[in-house]
Amino acid sequence: MIVVDDALLFAVISGRSDDVTAPYLAAAGRNELFTTSSWYWRLSRAVAHGERGALSRPFQALSETDRRRVALALADLPSGIGMLNLRNLVPVMAALPGQLNFLTAEAVAAAVMLDAGIAVTTDSDPLVRSAAAAGISVEVVRFESAE
Repeated sequence: MIVVDDALLFAVISGRSDDVTAPYLAAAGRNELFTTSSWYWRLSRAVAHGERGALSRPFQALSETDRRRVALALADLPSGIGMLNLRNLVPVMAALPGQLNFLTAEAVAAAVMLDAGIAVTTDSDPLVRSAAAAGISVEVVRFESAE
């Protein structure tokens, strides 16, 4: 099981296929890929409102057909991508030690509940520290922009 951030979620939903994304596409095919409501919301918001941010630029670079396909996938996540209910996550989030923002707490709590690792595209010291305290691994994934 793996919990992925918004950029990796986009890579999977958009069908990006390369050596970096292959493990995440495979995990989705096995129903072992998860994201959080925070990361899902951030990606959905970037796609819906198309600001020139790190999440919206790769979306805008897609063909019109692929943009429609991604937007539809975000409206109803594919079955291979899981997301835990906040009703179940909040008690675990609240029990995590330290001062954490919602996004970090949600990601770490999801990984704890799933006995999963976390994969992100941006370094985050608070996430790494909190995950380490909970015995969760964090992988920072680097890939070239699809622009």
